[in-house]
Amino acid sequence: MDQVIEAIRTAVADGATDEQKAHGAAACRAILAALGAEPGKPIAMPGAPAPHPLAGIDPGLALDLLIAKLTAALPKDDDKPSAPPTAPDARGLRIAFVAPPGRPQPPPRAARPGSVRRKP
Repeated sequence: MDQVIEAIRTAVADGATDEQKAHGAAACRAILAALGAEPGKPIAMPGAPAPHPLAGIDPGLALDLLIAKLTAALPKDDDKPSAPPTAPDARGLRIAFVAPPGRPQPPPRAARPGSVRRKP
């Protein structure tokens, strides 16, 4: 609070720059907005964006609304029987594992010189 009052004092002093006056005016607006605010409600500052209408909504309700919106966007089923699922190939699922491009492969491990394994 002392910084806000000091900004106002500096702004009304003789020889204040335009930047100091603008800072003092912003401090006055902040004090005015704080004095006019209702308890429990956000302070509306001039020039600040308005809060989103869904900002105070319950998260569960927000998820329900989202699910309803996405469900409505899906195409309607025509209740036509679809083809039955086919059985997987007898060989099973085959996935080829490859190295990602641009990533060098580590060199194969070679035996270190001087480290000879001996049988016990």
